[in-house]
Amino acid sequence: MTISLDSLRITHRLAPIEKSVMPLLTIMSPQRLIHLVAATVALSLVIALNQAFAAQSVRLPSEGERVTYHPSSKVRVVPDVVFARYGTRSLRLDLYLPDNHKQAVPGVIVIPGGGWMVNDRTESAHVASALAERGVAAASIEYRTADEARFPGAVQDVKAAVRWMRANAAAYGISPNTIGTLGGSSGAHTALMAGVTRDRDFEGNGGNNDVSSRVQAVVAMATPTDVARLDAGGRRTVARFLYATPAQDPKLWAQASPVNYVTASGPPVLLMHSDADEAVLPEQSARFAELYRKAGGSAELVIMQRAPHAFWNYRPWFDESMDRAAAFLIRIASHG
Repeated sequence: MTISLDSLRITHRLAPIEKSVMPLLTIMSPQRLIHLVAATVALSLVIALNQAFAAQSVRLPSEGERVTYHPSSKVRVVPDVVFARYGTRSLRLDLYLPDNHKQAVPGVIVIPGGGWMVNDRTESAHVASALAERGVAAASIEYRTADEARFPGAVQDVKAAVRWMRANAAAYGISPNTIGTLGGSSGAHTALMAGVTRDRDFEGNGGNNDVSSRVQAVVAMATPTDVARLDAGGRRTVARFLYATPAQDPKLWAQASPVNYVTASGPPVLLMHSDADEAVLPEQSARFAELYRKAGGSAELVIMQRAPHAFWNYRPWFDESMDRAAAFLIRIASHG
C-alpha cells in the first residue's frame, strides 16, 4: 500500500493544533519551537497512518480456504483428449461430464489463469468438476503460452477447443448449440476474447476448421478487459505477454483488449469480480458491462464482497461462483 503525504492531509490536521498553540509560540525560544513543531508533525503523521491502515484493513479480502480437486461420483472424466494440432504440437483437454444425464447439456471451455503463462489444465480441474456436478460439460484445456505462440495464439487455441467440442458434441451428450467459455484473470481475458472476436486472425488452424467457433456465453471472473488501463504491475505482465509496451505497439495493446470488440452481436456475458481486487480493479468489469449493454449486448455483473483476486479458487466464494456460472450457462441453454 502506498500512502502519500497528500492523502494524509497533514496540513489540514495541523490547522486546529496550530490555532490552539499560536499564542504560545510568541514566547517560546527558537529551539523549543522547533521541537514542538517536529513533535506535532510526528503526532499528526502517526494518527493519519493509523487511520489509513485501519481503512485499508477493512477493504482487505480474507484468505479463505484453498479449493483442491477431488474426484466426484457425480462426474465422469474423459482425460487426455487431443483437441488441436499445430504441426507436431498437440494440445489436450480433460473433459468432465455430468454422470447419467439423459438430455444434452451445455458445454464450456475452461481456461486456467496465471498471467498467460500457465497452461497446466489440472489447475482448473476443481472448476471443471464443480461445473459438471451442476449439470454442465466442462473441458479443462491447455493452451500455447506466449513464449510458444505469440498473441493471439492462446485465443486461437480456445476457439479450436470450442470447435472440437461442437464437432464431438453428440458423442458426449453435449448441446452443440450452447457452448461457452469460462476463465479467471488472464484465463477470463482469453475466454472473453474468444467470445467477442470474429476476425479470421483469431481463428487459427488447430483443427475442425469447417466447424463454427462461435460461443453462446462467456463467464469471465476478475477480467482485465482493457489491458492499457491496468496498473504498472499489470502492464508489465501484459508487456511480457505481448512482447511490447503500450508505447512500442499501442495498436497491439488495443487489439488485445476485449473492450474494443463490444458489439450488440456478442454472446451473453457473466462478469464476476471482487470489490477488494487490487490486482485487476473491479472497474475493469464494471466498465466493460456498461459499454456492452450500451452497445445492445447482454452483460451481467456480480460483485463478490471482500474476496481475493482469484476468488474462484477459495471458499466461501468458490461455491457461489460455480453456482452462478452453471446457472447462467443452463439458463442460456434453456433459452436457445
